Amino acid sequence: MFKILIIDPNTPFRKSLIKSLSSQFPEAELRGAVSGAEGLNQMDTFVPHLIFMDLYLPDISGLDLAKKIRASHSEIITAIFVRYDFPEYQAAASKCGVAHLIPKDDWTVKDILALVEAVSSGRQKSNLKKADNDHFKT
Repeated sequence: MFKILIIDPNTPFRKSLIKSLSSQFPEAELRGAVSGAEGLNQMDTFVPHLIFMDLYLPDISGLDLAKKIRASHSEIITAIFVRYDFPEYQAAASKCGVAHLIPKDDWTVKDILALVEAVSSGRQKSNLKKADNDHFKT
């Protein structure tokens, strides 16, 4: 079973994303968390294949959380929601082991569903080393 964890303090956004993903991927197990600590606690019993997280969490930055996750679970693919797709974010995310930056204003649910489909089928690739701001493509 493919497992996804969504760590985002914005409850309506998190619940909406879980609803969209569960309708498209009914076989997937989805969980949500409001903070980095809650997400890490869930990982004691639920190790996801893919984690979506916000850059700004109430207790830790998404980049620092990605580093912690990478240190103990290098196989987990992480994607961070950002407000802007700045080159500085790209470089920092790459150093922290993040596979994807997702600009909240530019990506659609369709783009996120395509990313989940690619990751769950083993066809994913990072979007961090691109020179432009193209969306993830399979």
